[in-house]
Order: sequence, then C-alpha cells, then structure tokens
Amino acid sequence: MSFLTRNMVIREPLLISLLALTAVVFFGFTRGYSHAYDTRRYQLGRQWLERAQTDLNANRPTGAIEEFRTALVYTPQNWECRMGLAEALLRAGQYRGAQQYFSSLWQTQPQNGTVNLELARLAARENNSQQAERYYSGAIFGDWTDSPEESRREAAFELVDFYLQRLDLRQAESQLITVSGNLPDDPALQIRVADLFMRVKDYQRALDFYKRAARQQPDNFAALLGAGKAALQLGDYRMAESYFARGLHEDNSSEEARHQRELAQSILQLDPLEHGINSTEKARRSLRSFQIVGERLNSCGQKLNSSSGPTASPLAASLDKWNQWKPNANLAALVRNPDQADNLFDFSLQAEQSIQSICGQSSREDDALLALVRKRSAE
Repeated sequence: MSFLTRNMVIREPLLISLLALTAVVFFGFTRGYSHAYDTRRYQLGRQWLERAQTDLNANRPTGAIEEFRTALVYTPQNWECRMGLAEALLRAGQYRGAQQYFSSLWQTQPQNGTVNLELARLAARENNSQQAERYYSGAIFGDWTDSPEESRREAAFELVDFYLQRLDLRQAESQLITVSGNLPDDPALQIRVADLFMRVKDYQRALDFYKRAARQQPDNFAALLGAGKAALQLGDYRMAESYFARGLHEDNSSEEARHQRELAQSILQLDPLEHGINSTEKARRSLRSFQIVGERLNSCGQKLNSSSGPTASPLAASLDKWNQWKPNANLAALVRNPDQADNLFDFSLQAEQSIQSICGQSSREDDALLALVRKRSAE
C-alpha cells in the first residue's frame, strides 16, 4: 500500500466524524435557536393578550382589538386570542367583523356553545330568524366549559325571548315547555318560567309553576302575586283573592297586590254565574252590573256630548239600549224572571266591552266587568 493510499484510509473516517460532529452542533444550535424564538414569540403573545384582556375588562374594546391582533401575530392559532378579538369587535359595535370572526371560530369548533350563542345573537340582531334559530339550537345542545347545564338553559331562555320579541307566541310556548320539563327545584327559576308562561298566555302552566315555588317558599311574594294573577286570568277568582291576600300578608305595602285583591273581590261580588248563589243574589248582581255600566255610559256621554260620527255612535247606541232596559231593571222583576236577569247581565257585559275604547279610564268595578267579559269569551 502506498503512502498516499494509507493516508487517505486514516483521514476518511476522521473527516466523516468531524462532519457528523459539525452537523450535530449545528442541529443543536438551530434547535435551541428555534426553541428560544418560539418561546419569545409565545411570551410576546401572552403579554399582548394580557394587555388586550385588561383593556376589554375595562370596557376599552377599541384598544383591545389592536392588542388582540398583535397577540395573534405571535400566536396565530391561540383560541383565547381569537375569541377575545371576536368579543372586542362585538363590544366595539363592529358587528360585521365580529360575525365574520365568530363564523371562522365556528368552522373550527361547530359545537362550541359560546360561539353558537354569539352567532345567534348577531343573527337575531339582523332579524335573520332562520340563522338565529339554528345557532340558538347549537348553543342549547353545544359544548360548554363552565356550568354546561345552566348555560344551555340560559341559551334556551334567550331563544324564548327571541320568539317573544317577534310575537311568535306559539314557538315561544313550545320552547318554554321544553325548558320547563327539565327544571330543577329552584323557586327563582320556577317563577321565571311562570312569568314567561304568563307572557305567552299559558295561564294554567304559569299557575302550576307559581304554586310550586310558593309550596317551597310560602313567604315568596313574587310567587304569591304571580299565582294570583294567573288564577285571575283563568277565572278562578276565589283562588286569586286568596293568593293576593297571602301576598299582602308578606308585603303590606304592595299597591299592586292590594289593587289586584280588590279587583278579585269586586269580580266575586258581581259575578251572577257563581256556583251556589240563590236567584235573589243572582238578580242583585245583574242589577248592580247594569247600574255600573249606566254610570259609565252617562259619565262618558257628558264628556263626548258634542261629538258625532263613529266615535260617539257606539256610545249612543249603548246608552239608548240602557235607557230601554231601565224601566224593567229592578230587583223584584228580575227575581221573578231569572232569564231576564241573565239577559240584563249579558247586555251589561256587551255594553262595557263596546265602550271600553271610547270611554278610556275605567273604575275598579268596570275592570271587574271586563274580566267577566274575558271569562265569558274564554268559556
């Protein structure tokens, strides 16, 4: 073997070892540099995120927007940053930008309850009922990090409010029935549900939930007052009067409870169809209703004495009929002829209803007659 050949045999492994060592050194340096770079980017992203959150919590959304965007330069996939920016845009009134950002978040996590809820609110703001219903449904059945059951229930309540704002009582009632079917034994929640059932005119379900709350908390004024109002709407005036009396026992300063109790008492004193009363009491109540209507007709007629045309016409017609009834409207005649008492009461209800829009403010007894009109219509 020549000297040159022998020298190459010795140097080649050494050269390879040096190259390998150099590669390892450079790899370690690159990796360390990359790690340091990523760490620095993460630190800067966190710093800007904290600044943005501070501004957002201080209700400075405009400044927070730029800070969230800067944070995203360093941590572009950070979910917290992206959510924060979407919320900041929303608070700043940049609804289109917020909608676009929440939509991009939805593409990443379509089951996220918070994202669905915000998109539902934005769709509702634009009166896009189809999209609003879709996203509210996503929020109701979506994933929530904190208090999932409560969050889903609140989303359902928002959907009920959305329907109520659109005067869609049927859909609101349907959603409310679903929500109420899985309600915990919490009087505050039961009263809240009952109040909503009152708004959709489902008075029986409202009464049921007010009663549940009152059974758990017998001194709960809101439950007692609500139960009285629901019973009043259902035509159970004795139950209504009882609940209003209990409410006044808990809060004697409530003018609303006092007024409602007096109204229930007036209705009980005027209703000739109450079960168990004799023919004399029935005639007396019919006669009193006739007198109340007469007082209102004459008082209203004096105020509109100079009027003519469509406004005065119903009033004049009712007053003429009242004067025709007057000669035979006495207790003795009505006791002898129970059918006449029924007809007189029917006239009183019709007259009270027909002049309601003309004569304006009514007395408590007029309100009692109008309540009996509603009960008669419901029956």
